[in-house]
Amino acid sequence: MTKRERVLASVRRQPLDAIPWQFDLTTAIGQKLCAHYGTDDLLTATGDHLVWAGFREPAGFVAENPGEGLYRSEFGSVWARAPRDLSVGDWGELVSYPLREPSLQGYTFPDGAAAGRASGIPAVRQQYPDHLLVVGGAGLFEPAWALCGFENYLGYVMSDPGFVAELTERLADFSCALTEQLAGMGVDGIRFGDDWGFQDRLMVRPEVWRRLFKEQYRRTFGTARRLGLVVMIHSCGNITDILPDLIEVGVDVVHPLQPEAMDVPFCHREYGRDLSFWGGLGSQSTIPLGTVEDVRREVQQRLALFWNGGYILAPAGAVPTDAPVGNVVAIVDEAFGQLA
Repeated sequence: MTKRERVLASVRRQPLDAIPWQFDLTTAIGQKLCAHYGTDDLLTATGDHLVWAGFREPAGFVAENPGEGLYRSEFGSVWARAPRDLSVGDWGELVSYPLREPSLQGYTFPDGAAAGRASGIPAVRQQYPDHLLVVGGAGLFEPAWALCGFENYLGYVMSDPGFVAELTERLADFSCALTEQLAGMGVDGIRFGDDWGFQDRLMVRPEVWRRLFKEQYRRTFGTARRLGLVVMIHSCGNITDILPDLIEVGVDVVHPLQPEAMDVPFCHREYGRDLSFWGGLGSQSTIPLGTVEDVRREVQQRLALFWNGGYILAPAGAVPTDAPVGNVVAIVDEAFGQLA
Protein backbone atom coordinates (compact mmCIF):
# COMPACT_ATOMS: atom_id res chain seq x y z
CA MET A 1 0.00 0.00 0.00
CA THR A 2 1.09 3.57 -0.55
CA LYS A 3 1.15 5.86 2.45
CA ARG A 4 -1.93 7.65 1.14
CA GLU A 5 -3.80 4.37 0.67
CA ARG A 6 -2.81 3.21 4.16
CA VAL A 7 -4.13 6.34 5.89
CA LEU A 8 -7.38 6.33 3.95
CA ALA A 9 -7.89 2.63 4.69
CA SER A 10 -7.33 3.23 8.40
CA VAL A 11 -9.70 6.21 8.54
CA ARG A 12 -12.33 4.23 6.62
CA ARG A 13 -11.68 1.06 8.66
CA GLN A 14 -10.84 -0.95 5.59
CA PRO A 15 -8.27 -3.78 5.45
CA LEU A 16 -4.73 -2.47 5.79
CA ASP A 17 -1.22 -3.86 6.19
CA ALA A 18 -0.10 -1.54 9.01
CA ILE A 19 -1.29 1.37 11.10
CA PRO A 20 -0.10 4.63 9.47
CA TRP A 21 2.06 7.08 11.40
CA GLN A 22 2.95 10.76 11.42
CA PHE A 23 5.20 13.24 13.24
CA ASP A 24 4.76 16.85 14.30
CA LEU A 25 8.23 18.17 15.14
CA THR A 26 9.37 21.48 16.55
CA THR A 27 12.17 23.10 14.56
CA ALA A 28 14.81 22.21 17.13
CA ILE A 29 13.93 18.51 17.38
CA GLY A 30 13.69 18.35 13.59
CA GLN A 31 17.24 19.62 13.32
CA LYS A 32 18.42 17.00 15.80
CA LEU A 33 16.73 14.24 13.81
CA CYS A 34 18.28 15.50 10.58
CA ALA A 35 21.68 15.19 12.24
CA HIS A 36 20.86 11.72 13.56
CA TYR A 37 19.71 10.37 10.20
CA GLY A 38 22.21 12.35 8.16
CA THR A 39 19.55 13.78 5.88
CA ASP A 40 17.23 16.74 5.52
CA ASP A 41 14.53 14.44 4.13
CA LEU A 42 12.74 13.55 7.36
CA LEU A 43 9.59 12.46 5.53
CA THR A 44 11.55 9.54 4.12
CA ALA A 45 13.70 8.92 7.19
CA THR A 46 10.75 8.72 9.57
CA GLY A 47 8.29 7.18 7.12
CA ASP A 48 5.80 9.97 7.81
CA HIS A 49 2.60 9.25 5.92
CA LEU A 50 1.31 12.82 5.69
CA VAL A 51 2.47 15.84 3.76
CA TRP A 52 1.20 19.34 4.41
CA ALA A 53 0.22 22.24 2.22
CA GLY A 54 -1.07 25.61 3.25
CA PHE A 55 -3.12 28.51 2.05
CA ARG A 56 -1.34 31.71 1.07
CA GLU A 57 -2.37 35.30 1.33
CA PRO A 58 -4.27 36.30 -1.81
CA ALA A 59 -2.54 37.52 -4.92
CA GLY A 60 -1.37 41.09 -4.46
CA PHE A 61 -1.49 41.06 -0.68
CA VAL A 62 1.43 42.85 0.97
CA ALA A 63 1.76 42.40 4.70
CA GLU A 64 2.38 45.62 6.59
CA ASN A 65 5.64 45.47 8.54
CA PRO A 66 4.82 46.37 12.16
CA GLY A 67 8.45 46.18 13.30
CA GLU A 68 11.42 43.88 13.66
CA GLY A 69 10.48 40.38 14.77
CA LEU A 70 6.78 41.12 14.31
CA TYR A 71 4.24 39.94 11.76
CA ARG A 72 0.82 41.42 11.04
CA SER A 73 -1.68 38.85 9.80
CA GLU A 74 -4.30 39.43 7.16
CA PHE A 75 -6.81 39.84 9.99
CA GLY A 76 -4.78 42.65 11.56
CA SER A 77 -3.42 40.71 14.55
CA VAL A 78 0.28 41.23 15.30
CA TRP A 79 2.45 38.30 16.37
CA ALA A 80 5.98 38.12 17.70
CA ARG A 81 8.29 35.16 17.27
CA ALA A 82 11.46 35.67 19.22
CA PRO A 83 14.51 33.35 19.18
CA ARG A 84 13.53 32.18 22.65
CA ASP A 85 10.40 30.57 21.18
CA LEU A 86 12.54 28.04 19.32
CA SER A 87 13.89 26.80 22.65
CA VAL A 88 10.44 25.56 23.62
CA GLY A 89 8.61 25.23 20.31
CA ASP A 90 7.53 27.17 17.25
CA TRP A 91 4.74 29.18 18.82
CA GLY A 92 4.76 32.93 18.74
CA GLU A 93 3.01 35.46 20.95
CA LEU A 94 0.04 37.69 20.24
CA VAL A 95 1.12 41.27 20.94
CA SER A 96 -1.65 43.35 19.36
CA TYR A 97 -5.20 42.80 18.11
CA PRO A 98 -7.61 44.95 16.10
CA LEU A 99 -10.93 44.54 17.96
CA ARG A 100 -10.53 46.55 21.13
CA GLU A 101 -14.24 46.39 21.90
CA PRO A 102 -16.88 43.68 21.30
CA SER A 103 -18.03 45.17 18.01
CA LEU A 104 -17.37 44.57 14.30
CA GLN A 105 -18.25 48.14 13.40
CA GLY A 106 -15.59 49.53 11.07
CA TYR A 107 -13.76 46.20 10.74
CA THR A 108 -13.33 44.65 7.27
CA PHE A 109 -12.91 40.89 7.04
CA PRO A 110 -10.45 39.38 4.60
CA ASP A 111 -12.02 37.73 1.57
CA GLY A 112 -11.70 33.97 1.83
CA ALA A 113 -12.60 33.60 -1.85
CA ALA A 114 -9.82 35.93 -3.06
CA ALA A 115 -7.77 34.45 -5.87
CA GLY A 116 -4.40 32.85 -5.32
CA ARG A 117 -4.85 31.44 -1.84
CA ALA A 118 -4.51 27.80 -2.93
CA SER A 119 -1.97 28.42 -5.69
CA GLY A 120 0.86 26.51 -4.02
CA ILE A 121 -1.07 23.31 -3.34
CA PRO A 122 -0.95 21.55 -6.75
CA ALA A 123 2.85 21.53 -6.70
CA VAL A 124 2.84 19.73 -3.34
CA ARG A 125 0.41 17.12 -4.69
CA GLN A 126 2.64 16.59 -7.71
CA GLN A 127 5.78 16.25 -5.60
CA TYR A 128 4.23 13.78 -3.13
CA PRO A 129 1.69 11.66 -5.04
CA ASP A 130 1.90 8.75 -2.58
CA HIS A 131 1.43 10.70 0.67
CA LEU A 132 -1.82 11.81 2.22
CA LEU A 133 -2.06 15.52 1.40
CA VAL A 134 -3.54 17.59 4.24
CA VAL A 135 -4.24 21.32 4.24
CA GLY A 136 -4.68 23.41 7.35
CA GLY A 137 -8.17 24.88 7.49
CA ALA A 138 -9.40 28.08 9.13
CA GLY A 139 -10.87 27.65 12.61
CA LEU A 140 -13.45 29.64 14.52
CA PHE A 141 -12.07 29.95 18.04
CA GLU A 142 -8.38 30.76 17.72
CA PRO A 143 -8.88 33.39 14.98
CA ALA A 144 -11.57 34.95 17.17
CA TRP A 145 -9.39 35.38 20.24
CA ALA A 146 -6.53 36.59 18.04
CA LEU A 147 -8.87 39.37 16.90
CA CYS A 148 -9.95 40.28 20.42
CA GLY A 149 -7.22 39.17 22.81
CA PHE A 150 -7.54 35.84 24.60
CA GLU A 151 -8.83 36.98 27.99
CA ASN A 152 -11.10 39.58 26.44
CA TYR A 153 -12.64 37.02 24.12
CA LEU A 154 -13.39 34.51 26.86
CA GLY A 155 -15.05 37.34 28.74
CA TYR A 156 -17.20 38.14 25.70
CA VAL A 157 -18.27 34.49 25.46
CA MET A 158 -20.04 34.97 28.76
CA SER A 159 -20.91 38.68 28.73
CA ASP A 160 -21.71 39.34 25.07
CA PRO A 161 -22.78 36.10 23.34
CA GLY A 162 -24.48 38.07 20.57
CA PHE A 163 -21.17 39.56 19.50
CA VAL A 164 -19.46 36.16 19.73
CA ALA A 165 -22.19 34.58 17.59
CA GLU A 166 -21.82 37.32 14.96
CA LEU A 167 -18.03 37.03 14.93
CA THR A 168 -18.21 33.22 14.72
CA GLU A 169 -20.59 33.39 11.76
CA ARG A 170 -18.29 35.78 9.89
CA LEU A 171 -15.27 33.55 10.58
CA ALA A 172 -17.28 30.57 9.32
CA ASP A 173 -18.05 32.51 6.13
CA PHE A 174 -14.32 33.05 5.65
CA SER A 175 -13.50 29.42 6.42
CA CYS A 176 -16.08 28.05 3.99
CA ALA A 177 -14.92 30.33 1.19
CA LEU A 178 -11.32 29.33 1.83
CA THR A 179 -12.13 25.62 1.82
CA GLU A 180 -14.04 25.95 -1.47
CA GLN A 181 -10.75 26.84 -3.16
CA LEU A 182 -9.55 23.27 -2.62
CA ALA A 183 -11.93 21.89 -5.24
CA GLY A 184 -10.00 19.91 -7.85
CA MET A 185 -6.65 20.32 -6.09
CA GLY A 186 -6.11 16.65 -5.25
CA VAL A 187 -6.20 17.33 -1.51
CA ASP A 188 -7.14 14.35 0.69
CA GLY A 189 -7.93 15.98 4.02
CA ILE A 190 -8.30 19.28 5.82
CA ARG A 191 -7.41 19.82 9.47
CA PHE A 192 -9.18 22.65 11.24
CA GLY A 193 -7.27 23.87 14.28
CA ASP A 194 -8.94 25.24 17.42
CA ASP A 195 -7.50 24.47 20.86
CA TRP A 196 -10.60 24.11 23.01
CA GLY A 197 -9.25 22.09 25.93
CA PHE A 198 -7.59 22.56 29.27
CA GLN A 199 -5.90 19.44 30.56
CA ASP A 200 -9.03 18.33 32.42
CA ARG A 201 -11.98 19.99 30.65
CA LEU A 202 -13.17 22.38 27.96
CA MET A 203 -12.34 26.06 28.26
CA VAL A 204 -16.08 26.78 28.14
CA ARG A 205 -18.97 24.70 29.37
CA PRO A 206 -20.14 22.13 26.80
CA GLU A 207 -23.60 23.71 26.61
CA VAL A 208 -22.03 27.09 25.79
CA TRP A 209 -19.90 25.48 23.07
CA ARG A 210 -22.99 23.86 21.61
CA ARG A 211 -25.04 27.05 21.70
CA LEU A 212 -22.46 29.40 20.19
CA PHE A 213 -20.22 27.28 17.96
CA LYS A 214 -21.67 23.91 17.02
CA GLU A 215 -23.82 24.93 14.06
CA GLN A 216 -21.08 27.04 12.53
CA TYR A 217 -18.72 24.07 12.78
CA ARG A 218 -21.38 21.96 11.08
CA ARG A 219 -21.37 24.48 8.23
CA THR A 220 -17.59 24.66 7.85
CA PHE A 221 -17.12 20.90 8.07
CA GLY A 222 -20.02 20.39 5.68
CA THR A 223 -18.24 22.46 3.04
CA ALA A 224 -15.21 20.19 3.32
CA ARG A 225 -17.31 17.04 3.18
CA ARG A 226 -19.05 18.20 0.01
CA LEU A 227 -15.61 18.40 -1.58
CA GLY A 228 -14.88 14.82 -0.57
CA LEU A 229 -12.25 15.77 2.01
CA VAL A 230 -11.45 13.85 5.17
CA VAL A 231 -12.47 16.26 7.93
CA MET A 232 -9.97 16.53 10.77
CA ILE A 233 -10.07 18.68 13.90
CA HIS A 234 -7.10 19.62 16.05
CA SER A 235 -7.69 20.58 19.65
CA CYS A 236 -5.23 20.09 22.46
CA GLY A 237 -6.53 19.20 25.91
CA ASN A 238 -9.52 17.23 27.11
CA ILE A 239 -12.40 17.59 24.65
CA THR A 240 -14.08 14.30 25.55
CA ASP A 241 -17.33 16.08 26.44
CA ILE A 242 -17.90 17.21 22.86
CA LEU A 243 -16.74 14.11 20.98
CA PRO A 244 -20.38 13.08 20.33
CA ASP A 245 -21.03 16.57 18.97
CA LEU A 246 -18.01 16.38 16.68
CA ILE A 247 -19.32 13.11 15.29
CA GLU A 248 -22.69 14.76 14.69
CA VAL A 249 -21.26 17.74 12.79
CA GLY A 250 -19.17 15.61 10.46
CA VAL A 251 -15.68 15.16 11.90
CA ASP A 252 -13.81 12.08 10.70
CA VAL A 253 -10.53 12.38 12.64
CA VAL A 254 -9.72 13.93 16.03
CA HIS A 255 -6.18 15.15 16.73
CA PRO A 256 -4.47 14.80 19.12
CA LEU A 257 -5.52 11.85 21.21
CA GLN A 258 -3.68 13.18 24.26
CA PRO A 259 -3.00 10.55 26.94
CA GLU A 260 -2.19 13.13 29.59
CA ALA A 261 -5.64 14.68 29.16
CA MET A 262 -7.92 11.98 27.71
CA ASP A 263 -8.65 8.36 28.57
CA VAL A 264 -7.32 6.57 25.49
CA PRO A 265 -9.09 3.20 25.97
CA PHE A 266 -12.35 4.97 26.83
CA CYS A 267 -12.22 7.13 23.69
CA HIS A 268 -11.51 4.07 21.57
CA ARG A 269 -14.27 2.03 23.19
CA GLU A 270 -16.97 4.71 23.21
CA TYR A 271 -16.27 6.63 20.01
CA GLY A 272 -13.93 4.50 17.90
CA ARG A 273 -16.77 3.24 15.71
CA ASP A 274 -17.49 6.75 14.46
CA LEU A 275 -14.22 8.66 14.91
CA SER A 276 -10.66 7.96 13.97
CA PHE A 277 -8.01 9.17 16.39
CA TRP A 278 -4.61 10.64 15.60
CA GLY A 279 -1.91 10.82 18.27
CA GLY A 280 -1.85 8.77 21.43
CA LEU A 281 1.86 9.02 22.32
CA GLY A 282 2.67 11.20 25.31
CA SER A 283 4.35 14.40 24.18
CA GLN A 284 4.15 15.73 27.73
CA SER A 285 5.16 12.49 29.38
CA THR A 286 6.56 9.38 27.72
CA ILE A 287 8.44 10.95 24.82
CA PRO A 288 10.33 13.66 26.75
CA LEU A 289 10.54 11.92 30.14
CA GLY A 290 10.46 8.17 29.53
CA THR A 291 13.12 5.67 28.56
CA VAL A 292 13.43 4.12 25.12
CA GLU A 293 11.76 1.03 26.57
CA ASP A 294 8.87 3.17 27.88
CA VAL A 295 8.37 4.68 24.44
CA ARG A 296 8.47 1.32 22.68
CA ARG A 297 5.94 -0.07 25.15
CA GLU A 298 3.53 2.82 24.62
CA VAL A 299 3.75 2.47 20.84
CA GLN A 300 3.07 -1.25 21.09
CA GLN A 301 0.07 -0.62 23.36
CA ARG A 302 -1.46 1.83 20.91
CA LEU A 303 -0.91 -0.45 17.93
CA ALA A 304 -2.51 -3.33 19.82
CA LEU A 305 -5.53 -1.23 20.83
CA PHE A 306 -6.14 0.14 17.33
CA TRP A 307 -5.10 -3.00 15.45
CA ASN A 308 -8.06 -2.80 13.09
CA GLY A 309 -7.67 0.85 12.11
CA GLY A 310 -9.39 4.08 12.92
CA TYR A 311 -6.02 5.43 13.97
CA ILE A 312 -2.94 7.39 12.94
CA LEU A 313 -0.02 6.68 15.29
CA ALA A 314 1.64 9.93 16.30
CA PRO A 315 2.93 12.02 19.17
CA ALA A 316 0.07 13.86 20.87
CA GLY A 317 1.33 17.23 19.65
CA ALA A 318 4.69 18.43 18.44
CA VAL A 319 7.61 16.49 19.90
CA PRO A 320 9.14 18.94 22.41
CA THR A 321 12.63 20.21 21.84
CA ASP A 322 14.02 18.58 24.99
CA ALA A 323 12.90 15.06 24.03
CA PRO A 324 15.79 12.60 23.69
CA VAL A 325 16.41 11.84 20.03
CA GLY A 326 16.60 8.15 20.88
CA ASN A 327 12.99 8.22 22.06
CA VAL A 328 11.79 9.62 18.75
CA VAL A 329 13.90 7.10 16.83
CA ALA A 330 12.27 4.34 18.91
CA ILE A 331 8.84 5.43 17.63
CA VAL A 332 10.12 5.34 14.07
CA ASP A 333 11.61 1.88 14.53
CA GLU A 334 8.43 0.46 16.07
CA ALA A 335 6.28 1.98 13.34
CA PHE A 336 8.44 0.56 10.55
CA GLY A 337 8.55 -2.74 12.40
CA GLN A 338 4.92 -3.36 11.48
CA LEU A 339 6.00 -3.80 7.87
CA ALA A 340 8.80 -6.27 8.59
